Amino acid sequence: MNNIYHDYCPAPGAASSGSSGMVLVTVVIFAAVATALAAGLYSAGGTRVKQGQREIRFDKAFFVAEAGVERAKAYLRNRGTNNSVLFGGTTNFGDGTFHVSVRPNAVGTNEYVIIRSTGTVELATRVLEVEVRVIPPTPFVPGISDGSVCFYGTNSSLYLKNANNHVSGYDWAVPVNFTGNGAACDGTLTTNDGTAGVYYYDPATAITGTGDIEGNPATTNWAGLYDETYWYDFVDELLPYSHVYSSVAPDWGTREAPSVTILPSGLTTISANADGAGVLIVPGGANLRIVGTFHFEGILVIIGDGVVDNAPEAEFKGTFDMFGSTVCLGGALNIESTGRACLKYSTEALANLSRLAINETLAQLDVVYWREVKN
Repeated sequence: MNNIYHDYCPAPGAASSGSSGMVLVTVVIFAAVATALAAGLYSAGGTRVKQGQREIRFDKAFFVAEAGVERAKAYLRNRGTNNSVLFGGTTNFGDGTFHVSVRPNAVGTNEYVIIRSTGTVELATRVLEVEVRVIPPTPFVPGISDGSVCFYGTNSSLYLKNANNHVSGYDWAVPVNFTGNGAACDGTLTTNDGTAGVYYYDPATAITGTGDIEGNPATTNWAGLYDETYWYDFVDELLPYSHVYSSVAPDWGTREAPSVTILPSGLTTISANADGAGVLIVPGGANLRIVGTFHFEGILVIIGDGVVDNAPEAEFKGTFDMFGSTVCLGGALNIESTGRACLKYSTEALANLSRLAINETLAQLDVVYWREVKN
């Protein structure tokens, strides 16, 4: 009996059709999942981008609002009014606008001011509120001094060689003509109710020579209205507004425009006729010598270097007419007049210092509080 073997051969494609279908379904599923994931990532990314853009707009709005606050501060520093001022609608700044108002604090005084600034960038808005105290600059008017010549340091001396030299603590009016020079700079005595001719803090201060000293009293070491610290602070406040003397183009100031002049280190000799007004500072390490005719109105500040030597910090060999007050600071300071020096106290000359450019400085602002106002 013959064995008959039948080989089974599937028809072409019959055995793989089921497997291929499964593969296709798997691919479709993975493609759908990938598409969903991509869509989710795109949506999340777009949301994050929008969120980032929104955050940027809010940050920008904050900085724009700050710019409005700074503008208001500048306005107040320049003595702008605080009486419910609104800066005329919106102001373009950067990528947005700010809207600012300034008003006095209702429960305070007019020196306490509230600034409100609204910054807007597109639809983002930030509101800042700042309260400041406005301290206007105090007009610089010394008005009075402790004497015509004042020594606040130690180991100092004043030498008036002869009767050509005159120190007066009585109150003098300044000369009619500013550019008088010489005899025309005598001025006019207004009252004997002035101040001391020479005031000195250190009892050991030496006053020698045969020059004439008068005042109310002529000389004194009683407690003065001011001290050395006050005058040092006075000089420090003026230094930023001073100019260094130059012999090439000397500028001593005028009555209409007094100036602050500081001498350079070493010896400065004035040999020509000159007139000046304001504050003249002879710092430590500098020496002033007058051999010409010099007329000055205001305050002469002389600072000793503390070194005992034979070189006087101020030496008047020519003609020197001074109206106002001479203030001497530091130790080992010497003033010598062997020519003709007339040092006269003058409230008129001191009051004229109110015209110094320092009075045009900005007001001071102290921040009381700062906050963001939430919408």
